[in-house]
Amino acid sequence: MHAIARELWDEWSSLPQTDEETDSAEVVGLLAALPARNDERRGTTVLGSSRLWALRRLLRLWKSSRWGRQWNLAASMRVPSDMKGRVDLVLPRKLYEEIVFMDPPAPWPWARGVWGGCGAFYVPRSGYYIAMKTGRDHVAAYMNRLLQKARIPWGERTAHGKRELILRDQQGIVTFLSKMGLTGISLRVEDKAILRTMRDQANRVRNCDTANIKKTLKAAEEQTALARALLENESELLSTLPLCFRDLVEARLQHPEESLSELGKRLSPSVTKSTVKYRWKRLFDFMEKSMEKSMGKNDAGV
Repeated sequence: MHAIARELWDEWSSLPQTDEETDSAEVVGLLAALPARNDERRGTTVLGSSRLWALRRLLRLWKSSRWGRQWNLAASMRVPSDMKGRVDLVLPRKLYEEIVFMDPPAPWPWARGVWGGCGAFYVPRSGYYIAMKTGRDHVAAYMNRLLQKARIPWGERTAHGKRELILRDQQGIVTFLSKMGLTGISLRVEDKAILRTMRDQANRVRNCDTANIKKTLKAAEEQTALARALLENESELLSTLPLCFRDLVEARLQHPEESLSELGKRLSPSVTKSTVKYRWKRLFDFMEKSMEKSMGKNDAGV
């Protein structure tokens, strides 16, 4: 498990009990999110989960909920002897349905319970996302309304008969965690998102700079080759060019790796990058026409 995911579950598990209404709402969410099956013969509902931290919190909340005096939840748990793997929780079916299908007395504590029962926090190489997978349509529908009311963007898909709600928007994740009362981890996630954004931006700038450097060096290499060709093979053409073009050729040969802006500053009078670029285009055109003219003469001689 990623460190930030561990911090999230640590904060969720250690949240204190508050009052009967809030704790009851979280109990409703937790029970509604846990996988369940009915035992028709005994008239019970069996819930099972390997999330021991969620079941420990459920036990604490149950004591202060409205059902704490009505049913001994601890006595209904079937815990493996080695304290590992799946734990089953057996409740009277009537009591279970009364709890999970009631209107939550407090929406966001209910969401916190659902999150504890079926939520997951994923940390891929880029970004974070939250997923909640439930087999109960009324749970997914109520969570949809809650997210919509809070203006938190989410996506939904159905897989293996379950509805999965997915939060990918970074600010939406922060808002969701904050509204559930997980303020510590929400700030941590926000800080991580800011740092990751800054790092990605720095990488983009670096990549852009690298591309610009390569482009500058390639242009300088082509211009140097042209300058040498003019100087060595086309002396007559060079002498017929205006002084500003001859100065440009000389400057490039003396400074073969400088950018167009730097080259323009060395000319007298200095000129802008766009002017230098235009002059090099003219020089390439002059060279091309000269070669075409030379080839025409050779063809005529033949």
